[in-house]
Parts: sequence; structure tokens; C-alpha cells
Amino acid sequence: MPRVIRLFQIRNEISENDAEKIVARLKLLDGIVKAQVDVASGVIEVEYENAIIDRYIIQEELSKLGFDMLI
Repeated sequence: MPRVIRLFQIRNEISENDAEKIVARLKLLDGIVKAQVDVASGVIEVEYENAIIDRYIIQEELSKLGFDMLI
């Protein structure tokens, strides 16, 4: 399956604790291969299987945690 690596900008300020929560939540989703957060820039890098999950599902999960993602 084709993998996609995307960078998502978060509108909110992110702490180290928030970053850990975001990564933990994203890794629970089917299709997520890797997730990491750059706290300083507010950018989340996600590698995922495009056939299984899309950016809108990722956006929805981030919203559940209280974060707004720019698409």
C-alpha cells in the first residue's frame, strides 16, 4: 500500500505533554505508521497508509484532543 508522509500545522500551542498525547492517540489509529511532533513549530509529521486512513480522520482525532489542524 502506498505510504504518505505529511506535515500538519497545528493552530494551538503544543507542550511536551500535549505532544506525547498526540503521538499516542495517532499511533492507535489503523494505518498510522509513524507520528512525531515538533513542539517548537507546532508541526506534526505523520507517515500513514493512504488507503486505510486520510487527513480528515487525523484532523478529527486531533480535534477530539482539543487541537485545530490547518488543512
